[in-house]
Amino acid sequence: MHLLYHTVLSLVSEVSSDVISEGDYVLVYVDSRRHKVVKVSRETRFESDKGCLDMGNVIGLRYGSQVPLSTGIKAYILKPLHFDLVSKFRRVTQVIYPKDAGLMILLSGIGPGSYVLEIGVGTGYLTSFIANVVRPGGIVVGYEMRPEYAKAALRNLSNLGLDKNVIIKVADARLGIEKAGDREFDAVFIDIPDPWNVYQHLRNAVRPSAPIINFLPTVNQVIRLLEYVESSSFCVDVRVFETLMREFEPTAKALRPRTLYIAHTGYIVFLRLI
Repeated sequence: MHLLYHTVLSLVSEVSSDVISEGDYVLVYVDSRRHKVVKVSRETRFESDKGCLDMGNVIGLRYGSQVPLSTGIKAYILKPLHFDLVSKFRRVTQVIYPKDAGLMILLSGIGPGSYVLEIGVGTGYLTSFIANVVRPGGIVVGYEMRPEYAKAALRNLSNLGLDKNVIIKVADARLGIEKAGDREFDAVFIDIPDPWNVYQHLRNAVRPSAPIINFLPTVNQVIRLLEYVESSSFCVDVRVFETLMREFEPTAKALRPRTLYIAHTGYIVFLRLI
């Protein structure tokens, strides 16, 4: 299987050389509309309406260097961040946007070495951020009902060098959840339409007091979840969030909000298992 990001691991979080070598991945940045992750090779080219660049010309340069395109317009050669790399994911489902993923991970309290349960893996977009946070030593165990989604997620995670930190089980979590060996999970992320149907299985696999982070797209689902919570002794410290992100045009003489921005994407429901 061809790996789109064969050497991505060294670009995500490992310490590596600041000098660009053949086979590395770089972010060619012209402006806010024209930027792309490209593999450095003497046979590859970056192409845009502002000009082209033979990628062999950046071999031996340092990240952050400025280079001319074929038109004379300048571009910068930057080291890709995890955020840049996942934008190339092959998506088979709707993903959780970074504005939501960031808050969800913050609320979960996870870090290096954490064991995390994820229910509803989809394309593996959120999975990749979680796996990047819990390594080294941590693990993400994901439950995904659809084999084609699990396959796509594993391919994406492998391309990022994160597959060693993730186990995906093709199974319905509503029928049961297992511990990660003999260890209970430190946090839970749930992205399925009916999270209340998996709660009965969490007590046997999740640490007491662990945060459970749910992502739901509609108010109706949030109300149904709150009704379940209020009628049971399942959890405490329940909170509901909606994140809105508005980006601005970064021009000192004409600072203003961008015309298009991401508004509602879903609701985050946080609670603590007791």
